[in-house]
Amino acid sequence: MTAEEKAAFARTAGLRDFNTPELEDVDRRRSQLWLLSLVFGLAIPAAIIALGFDSLQRVFGELVDMRTVRLVLLALLVALAGYVAERERALRNLTKLLVEERVLTATLVSRVAELDALLEASRAMNSSLNLDTVLDVILRSACDLLDAAQGSIQLADPDEPGILRVAAVQGSSSAQVGQRQVVGEGLAGSVAQRREAVLVTGRHDGSKAERSAASALLAPLVTRGDLVGVLNVSGSARGGHFNEFQLRSVAVFAETAAAAIANARAHELSEERVAALTELDRMKGEFLQLVTHELRTPLTSLIGLATTIAGNAERLQPPQVRQLAEMTRSQGWRLERLVNDLLQSAEAQRGTLRLEPTDDDPRTVVREVVDGFRSTTATHEFHLDVPSSPLVCGVDADAVSRILTNLVGNAVKYAPEGTTVHVGLRAAPGGIVLSVADQGPGIPPEQREELFAKFRRGPMVADVGGLGLGLYIVRCLAEAHGGEATVRPAPSGGSEFIVTLGDLRPVEHAPETVEVSAR
Repeated sequence: MTAEEKAAFARTAGLRDFNTPELEDVDRRRSQLWLLSLVFGLAIPAAIIALGFDSLQRVFGELVDMRTVRLVLLALLVALAGYVAERERALRNLTKLLVEERVLTATLVSRVAELDALLEASRAMNSSLNLDTVLDVILRSACDLLDAAQGSIQLADPDEPGILRVAAVQGSSSAQVGQRQVVGEGLAGSVAQRREAVLVTGRHDGSKAERSAASALLAPLVTRGDLVGVLNVSGSARGGHFNEFQLRSVAVFAETAAAAIANARAHELSEERVAALTELDRMKGEFLQLVTHELRTPLTSLIGLATTIAGNAERLQPPQVRQLAEMTRSQGWRLERLVNDLLQSAEAQRGTLRLEPTDDDPRTVVREVVDGFRSTTATHEFHLDVPSSPLVCGVDADAVSRILTNLVGNAVKYAPEGTTVHVGLRAAPGGIVLSVADQGPGIPPEQREELFAKFRRGPMVADVGGLGLGLYIVRCLAEAHGGEATVRPAPSGGSEFIVTLGDLRPVEHAPETVEVSAR
């Protein structure tokens, strides 16, 4: 209503201060008008009736015409009725406009208060990028804004599409953090699927607290078209039910909340990526340092041996030449193993390990590896336990040799001199089992799984060489065969590595080359 309209109605109603009429002034004016109309409405008919008495006619009859007086009084009564009706109509319209104005003003004030609350909640939600803090602020702000007693937030699981998980709880909500909900099932799942806010009016019987607890508001948390989760508040603190106005409020609130959660998640993901890149950069530096050191040692030995042979070729005796040649060959094999470890590690990471299943008896490969260590290692004893009957299994012979070489080599590195390394081979359902046990210091339970990671080496790393890729390659080759590699305490007190290898041949057992992915 404009000021001109209020002023016009005020002038018509006879208000003095018609520029700023108030509802109380209008009510007072209406009371005065009805009192005036009552007084004159009773006085004029009473006068008309009184003029009908004979005594008054005898006294005033000679002075005035009683009939004329009655008509005048009747005309005054009609005029008074018209005046009152006009004033009442104007006052009634003015009252209606003033009431509407007050309602609109109250609504506006409430809306401004709501916007202030939303603005304050938005500031609080965006004041932190920690996801747990943001979720806590969202729930507290939602409960304060809607006068709710409890609430919860379910977030879409990034690892399981179509699954919601409770991430935060406020008040005495029955939801538990970590609880799963399938999108499309249940009330929250339906809200997530339809992406529309829902008002649950609850039960209409029972106590006031029971009716309040049954009332709930659920709103989808959506930002940029992506579902973030579902906000659920329930139990009106005022003891009544939520209404449509609060439903619209929670829908607006949910948009800001979804953006805050998305920002916190993006920040969390970026921090994880930065940490991963930092760790990767650190590992790269360590790897380069390690590789440089490990490759330089055999290269230095090879260069030194070659220099010795070249500078003393005429004076060297055949036994000396043979000894230097064997040392050169040993360092060359060491360098070759290091290079092969790097190449095979890269293939395993890419999932391009190529295996060639054969019908060769794996006992032959195992014996060759053990015999090789016996001929080159005088510091340890080797005990071999293989079946007496042939084994028919389609495994990759080079993979078996590689696995045993790494495991036996580790046993020689870490077990004290003079101890025995036990190597075993046995048949298993659908494959074979290789085992290597030593009498070394053993491996703590918390470190056993870490040993199979890339560039992980056991204790006493300062005393032994290697890139820390041997056990990683062992596990990759085992998994490429459909098996596994584990470690456990050995009966002799050290460690025992168990590797299972599955048969790679097709059902027809026809030898062929297959490409498998490790891990």
